[in-house]
Amino acid sequence: MNGLIFEALKRTLKAKGVTYRGLAERMGVSEPTVKRIFHEKNCKLDRLVEICAAAGVELENVLGSMNRGPGPVNHVAPEIERRLAGRPALLFVFVMLSEKFTPEGIMRSQGLSEASMFLYLRDLEELGLVALGRGLSARLLIETPIQWNFEGPLRPLFEMTNKNFIGWAITHLEREATFVSFSRRMRPETAEMVRREAEELADRAKLLAHHDQHTTPEEGLVGYKWTFAFGATPFEAIMPIGPHPRDAGARAKGQPSPAKQPRPLPA
Repeated sequence: MNGLIFEALKRTLKAKGVTYRGLAERMGVSEPTVKRIFHEKNCKLDRLVEICAAAGVELENVLGSMNRGPGPVNHVAPEIERRLAGRPALLFVFVMLSEKFTPEGIMRSQGLSEASMFLYLRDLEELGLVALGRGLSARLLIETPIQWNFEGPLRPLFEMTNKNFIGWAITHLEREATFVSFSRRMRPETAEMVRREAEELADRAKLLAHHDQHTTPEEGLVGYKWTFAFGATPFEAIMPIGPHPRDAGARAKGQPSPAKQPRPLPA
């Protein structure tokens, strides 16, 4: 069997959270047997079908994704980011294209006319981000995934979209979204463990999405957003308290105390 098949199958197992031990239990064989198959990257077709069935994935889907593993992140030139910063709608069209939306899918989602969609695509072509084809077809000229510069000119737009998403999630709890927010005191070592586990979960979500995007028709896909922030809480910045309103002795920050007030000059 082609080694690429096993690489694609390993990505699928990782995306689904299936370990070699779990796969062996489902197949009724020993864990060393499963490890040997993946190490040698060779088995009969019926065994490969059995592995796919145990993993809960169709063989044809694995074959369809075996040359489409997530690659290294790519970057957009700083000058292009600067120009996109002045055209939020154009940036959002490009982001949706990079998320595997078709132009028709973007039109349906955003309620755009064909003329608007074509003009957006043409503007992206002028920036060297897409190549136009027949009709409304467009091919990305930058490989995904894309890593944006969050400290660059696009920062205000990314802050806005994440704030908008959090506001939407809070108002759609239990129906369409999950929102979790809390603060706890813990050891830095515990916080580091939590951070690593969250990053691993995010990586798994990306793998699952990658697999779905290459094995599922667009009408079967729904756009989801993951926004995660975790760090030592700057309470004074996000939850400012300030002096009590009845604290007569309180002074605004930077205001000198009575003892330091300049004395009036003699007449």
